[in-house]
Amino acid sequence: MTATESEPVSNVMDDADIDSETEVALWHDVCAVADVPIDRGVAVLVDGTAIALFRLSSAAKTPGATGVQEWYAVSHIEPESGAPIMARGLVGSTGEEPPVPTVASPLHKQRYDLRTGRCLDDPTLSLTPYAVEVDPDEDGGHARVRIGFGAES
Repeated sequence: MTATESEPVSNVMDDADIDSETEVALWHDVCAVADVPIDRGVAVLVDGTAIALFRLSSAAKTPGATGVQEWYAVSHIEPESGAPIMARGLVGSTGEEPPVPTVASPLHKQRYDLRTGRCLDDPTLSLTPYAVEVDPDEDGGHARVRIGFGAES
């Protein structure tokens, strides 16, 4: 589940997978694309929910790759400690094919799949994933986080 910067797309499920209640989920503008450093995360607050928003270059998943950027959003609260720190985690990817984009907890070092929020090191832990949409219309675009449903589990 990713969004790229080149065109307005979202990292949501296909329309066939979305029921009529889910379609009314609200999109919230959270920041300009330029406000999020490449291969890093930032914390945003959307309707009282702390969310970690990540902008990854393709090189973060595939060393040597260039160009495409992918966007992910997961809960900012670290599941084990309850600390709001996930946006400060180390981003990377697994050695699998295709690579799985990850963020490692700054405190406990568990790796989380940025697409699903699932912890790769402890199946009892997870982060809530959120859909991201990039709108390239205004001055390089705005990253938006959808609240209402998360990634496929």
